[in-house]
Amino acid sequence: MPLRRRVLLVDLSNNNPSPINFAAMRKAGVFGVLLKVSEGGTFVDETFAPRARAARGAGLRVGGYHFARPSGDPIAQASLFANHLGRVQRRDLHPALDLEVNDDHLHPTALFTWAHKFGEHVHRITGVRVLWYTYPGFLAEQGWQHQLGSGAGLWIASYGPNDGRDHGVPAGSIAPWRRYVAHQFTSVGKIAGVTGNVDLSHARSRRQVLAHGLRGLL
Repeated sequence: MPLRRRVLLVDLSNNNPSPINFAAMRKAGVFGVLLKVSEGGTFVDETFAPRARAARGAGLRVGGYHFARPSGDPIAQASLFANHLGRVQRRDLHPALDLEVNDDHLHPTALFTWAHKFGEHVHRITGVRVLWYTYPGFLAEQGWQHQLGSGAGLWIASYGPNDGRDHGVPAGSIAPWRRYVAHQFTSVGKIAGVTGNVDLSHARSRRQVLAHGLRGLL
């Protein structure tokens, strides 16, 4: 994918110290930010709401993500997430389910069902589909044969040397998905407006990451 066509995304949580200069991020070429909203059944990231307002004010597209703890009720976690995410605005990014731990060692079929229920409940509340965020090793452990047809697509974390550069996604590493919507290519990125290391992703297109499609660009 040519560099000029890459869509740069940053994801942030309470682990990234404040203040964040979102205007500087946009000037540096960032298209959108994915902000942590919640984790498990009780944790709410208090940085989400003020950062979402500031990022939108700077002209960045905003999305929220939930760090899944599949030992708990997916409907309760989806409700917590959606209620604190709030209305998904016309120019926002798809929300995302961060699925990278399996606390209770659920069988792959049960884990898939858990994530599917989470996504469907978020869709019922917000009207938009969720991205699935995970990494190749986690996918390989599950051995899933079918991708989630009702989701918004796959956001894959695959770093290679993890040196801040995009080394691509190894062929065959995202099965059962055939393609991904966004690729988190480093956890040690540097970007204007953020102190320290930051997670950076490239999306294949703006249309695929916008919750309401191309209408979000108008």
